[in-house]
Amino acid sequence: MNGIDVLVAISLLIAFIGGVVMGIVVIVSIASKREDRLGSLTGTAPGPSCEGTRWLTGVGVRGYPSAPAGPSHDEGGNEGVLGQEPHW
Repeated sequence: MNGIDVLVAISLLIAFIGGVVMGIVVIVSIASKREDRLGSLTGTAPGPSCEGTRWLTGVGVRGYPSAPAGPSHDEGGNEGVLGQEPHW
């Protein structure tokens, strides 16, 4: 191989790796916007791209995944945030 062949091979490798990185960035961006629009970070991921994005970015569900948003009502009629005692 002469110098031109090596230069072309390196250029193709750089273009391929750049394309893979750009594809990952686009998929993560789309999945992130989808999660925002659906407000689904407190539950399971709506699709494989969102699940992969959560894994890649290190975001996971913590706390009460099936709990509704907003204040909860206990049996005495007191309102409080889930997992916390009401402040009086």
